[in-house]
Amino acid sequence: MTLLDVKNVNTFYGDSHILFDVSMHVNENEVVALLGRNGAGKSTLLKTIAGALQPKSGTITFNGKEIHNMPTHMIAREGLQLVPEERRIIGGITVHENLELAAMTAPNPMSFERIYATFPRLDERRTNKGRELSGGEQQMIAIARAMIRDARLILLDEPFEGLAPIIVRDLMVVCRQLAEEGRTVIVVEQNVNAVLSMASRAYMLNTGHIVFSGTSDELRSRPDILNRYMGTAA
Repeated sequence: MTLLDVKNVNTFYGDSHILFDVSMHVNENEVVALLGRNGAGKSTLLKTIAGALQPKSGTITFNGKEIHNMPTHMIAREGLQLVPEERRIIGGITVHENLELAAMTAPNPMSFERIYATFPRLDERRTNKGRELSGGEQQMIAIARAMIRDARLILLDEPFEGLAPIIVRDLMVVCRQLAEEGRTVIVVEQNVNAVLSMASRAYMLNTGHIVFSGTSDELRSRPDILNRYMGTAA
């Protein structure tokens, strides 16, 4: 079943045209990779889906409901959560208080016990303030806030950037677990090998255009595409 359907979306920053007739779909229980060089339009697409930016034209349908003209908080209530690249945790309050704030407006919040079982490191650090955490721990909080809201679709923007390999490995396990539990995930990531190892399908963006759509295996078999648009091969 199609959970998210993006059709012919055009998004602007002021007078700058960023996304050009972008179309993509995501099925339930899928992990989908969104790839491309810096400036290709990946983060803009995630922000457009989440409602932080409104498309000038095109439609975005989530779980059968058109959401492209809805405010961000209403889209979040529908079960769609963006984990931004900047993480945006609140540094002056504790790990647990960050999670409590996220749970307050959730229709059916996940239990704290389940969150801490997924992220044992956060359980150990639950009384530490956000600013006292490592980058990997902050990323765990950012993902946990989306999880605690029981999101059906989680948009992850560069979740592995700047993190140690062991943290990347742990977060990949969490992403796979989310899909197995019925969550759907879109991942924007520069680490091609990491993201293709957990995604079933991939889209490639270049200067705001979709230039590839297919399975992860199909993309791995096309080193010409990876070299042209990512400067690397999987």
